[in-house]
Amino acid sequence: MFRFSVVFFNSQTTIFLVPILVSSSGYQGWISLIGGCCLGLVLLFFTMKLGSLKTDQAWVDFGKAIMGKWVHKLLVLLLLCWCVYYSSYDIENFVLFFGSNYMRGTPPLFIQIVIGLVIMYTASLGLATIVYMTDGIFLIILVATIFTLYLFTPNADFTMLPAFIHHFDPGLALKDTLTVTSWFSEWVVFLFVAPELKINGKMLKKLMVAQLCITFTVLMGWIFTILNFGPHLGKELRYPFLEMVRSSSHDSIIGNMDPILIGLWSFSMFIHSAFLIYVAYKCALHLLNRKGKKYVIPVLTVCSITLAYLYSRNITKYFSDFSSAAAVIFWLVVECIPVYYIAVAYVRSKINAAPK
Repeated sequence: MFRFSVVFFNSQTTIFLVPILVSSSGYQGWISLIGGCCLGLVLLFFTMKLGSLKTDQAWVDFGKAIMGKWVHKLLVLLLLCWCVYYSSYDIENFVLFFGSNYMRGTPPLFIQIVIGLVIMYTASLGLATIVYMTDGIFLIILVATIFTLYLFTPNADFTMLPAFIHHFDPGLALKDTLTVTSWFSEWVVFLFVAPELKINGKMLKKLMVAQLCITFTVLMGWIFTILNFGPHLGKELRYPFLEMVRSSSHDSIIGNMDPILIGLWSFSMFIHSAFLIYVAYKCALHLLNRKGKKYVIPVLTVCSITLAYLYSRNITKYFSDFSSAAAVIFWLVVECIPVYYIAVAYVRSKINAAPK
């Protein structure tokens, strides 16, 4: 699960979180990253704690015994909607990147349909196949990340490093910490690896290491973005990783790694979206009493494509929603679902243990 979780988070945090931090936090982004990582680890602990309550069952099956039937169904529905909505973000991000760089003039709907078909097929393969697919790509991502960080070093202005400790705004640090937490805390979907995989202390340790590795990668990306472009130019860049590679002084294959990075990001994005649709599929089956299995994944994928298409017709609305405070709150509400269950389970255990 370590390799899978790294690939799963890599598609979003390394590409999209860095420019958000540079734009919002400036020189103090490292504070928000560390704070968000710590809060993410807390939510990871609650997620693993909830999953370990009944290792032989999935959370969607035993959750009603803790929260009650209808409240449980409502939270499952909320998670389903979040997964479909999040997957639409992935699709639209893919369209914006390739549509503006490599496929100009191509109708967005065509790209969305092609991506949706790939996501639908990957999700239909099941959890085991999705996890195994990440094993081969993980080492390539690791090597590419090391080489990429090497490329960032020659043009970095290390005289800016003292500014990292001389700028501090507590209110901004708190706000951006919550933003980072929403990116680092998608652990609730990992409840759906059970019962195929056993959720226990060993898995918790692996996922904690994965969280630290992702945090380190994003931290290095943020640092080198600041050192290469500064906080003012840096916040104008939508894809700072690619810009740093393209501006590298290396003329060899190492200095022309942007196609490799794009390929790795695309693969990670497909894994991310496919797993979200898989989780939504499991939620839908629970709500539908396991009826209509054949049609659930296609319908969910079409819903994501539709949302992405609506966003492509109003790009301003998309960018507004993507980085809005409402989106951060919605993400955190969903990601804190394990906390609700553990809190209720704890209260119920105390009530049942009280002397009569």
